[in-house]
Amino acid sequence: MKQLLFSILCITLIGCNTTQQEESNNTETNKANTELTAFNVQETFEKNGFTWFTENLILCSGDTTESNAMTIGWGSIGNYIGHDRPTVTVYVAPARYTYKFMEKYPRFTIMQFDDPAIWKYMGTKSGQDGDKAAALNLHVAYTEHGTPYYEEASMVIECETMTAWHQTEQDFRNNTPKEWYSNFDAGIHTIYIGEIIGAWKR
Repeated sequence: MKQLLFSILCITLIGCNTTQQEESNNTETNKANTELTAFNVQETFEKNGFTWFTENLILCSGDTTESNAMTIGWGSIGNYIGHDRPTVTVYVAPARYTYKFMEKYPRFTIMQFDDPAIWKYMGTKSGQDGDKAAALNLHVAYTEHGTPYYEEASMVIECETMTAWHQTEQDFRNNTPKEWYSNFDAGIHTIYIGEIIGAWKR
């Protein structure tokens, strides 16, 4: 009888160890699948530059003490002051809460998310009214330069602002911007060209 109980105990312990090992392996696998990996945008950027910004990306600016993010639908990728210097161009209207962060801090991130609820919320709420990241249960992380981004993003591109162009009506060369801004009350967008200094994706 004692031998039978001992055998059952051994089998139970082996089963528990196997289950714990499987759970540990699953945890490691899930972690590997969710980690961001650095990549070279000039070699392996697979998105169409003409349509990528229509995918409702998130722009975030700030540092380790404060930050804010917003949905953006305009932008471009390319290079500036040298073919080996990849850049991203983004547009922020002066009435947006993120504008003061773009003016104050030297770097920003552009993020892409798989969940459309994130960009929908970020595009309809202001950081002046509350912590949007907390409302969405997003976790703020920082690059080695202290630039904020959200851990849940599927792609993160970090940029250092090279130049900013505060447009005026006198800069418009045809009727397209003239007509568009005639019905826009947040002010004429400032254009920011950022040199890409880091990029990560899942």
